[in-house]
Amino acid sequence: MIRRLTHHGRAHIIHTCTPARWRQLHSGFTLLELLVVLVVIGVMVSVAVLSFGVLGRDRQSEDESRRFWTVLRQAREEGEMQVEDLGVFVSTGAYEYLRYDSRKNEWQPIDGDELFAPRQLPEGLRFRLRLESREVVLKPNLPQRGDKDENQRNPPHIMVLSSGDVSPFELEIEREGQPATWRVTGLANNDLRVETRDERNQWGVLLQTKPPQDGTNAKQAPTRVSSAR
Repeated sequence: MIRRLTHHGRAHIIHTCTPARWRQLHSGFTLLELLVVLVVIGVMVSVAVLSFGVLGRDRQSEDESRRFWTVLRQAREEGEMQVEDLGVFVSTGAYEYLRYDSRKNEWQPIDGDELFAPRQLPEGLRFRLRLESREVVLKPNLPQRGDKDENQRNPPHIMVLSSGDVSPFELEIEREGQPATWRVTGLANNDLRVETRDERNQWGVLLQTKPPQDGTNAKQAPTRVSSAR
């Protein structure tokens, strides 16, 4: 709205606005605008936290690596004490322990033992397995073990023999869309390790079952655990 006033022969133009327009200009942010801003800030913070977790210290991958190493270590000990062969079957997002039944000549699930119960990775994590330096094509899910044929079609990938020997392997735990920063390895000398990748893209030992010969400070876990779930 424009008003023209005349004062002593001179015209003065005064710009005015309606009450509704004035309130719109001076009322500040609406509730909807504030909510949109809060949502945008929340998304940015979530992305920053996730990026730090992936590029920095991925706690979920670390916890799952330690858990796998701890249970595998105890499986080796119990296999020696019970004089039985055990094994681990790995899918892209889970793993299960199996026991070899010599009478039936087949690998069977271990029932009634929480320590060796099937374990599912948290959402967003996946396994990558290499045997003899070759990557294994993993199944998306654990097999439904209901009969002998199914058990024979899906033997364990990692063998834990009654002699205490563990077949060599390299098991990486990676987050979808990101390179793996944690892995568990079994070496030919029977050393089981938890390793993490550093900023130079090199793997370093965090935990191992054999004492290092060069005097480095790799750690060892307690001899037994009651449960790793």
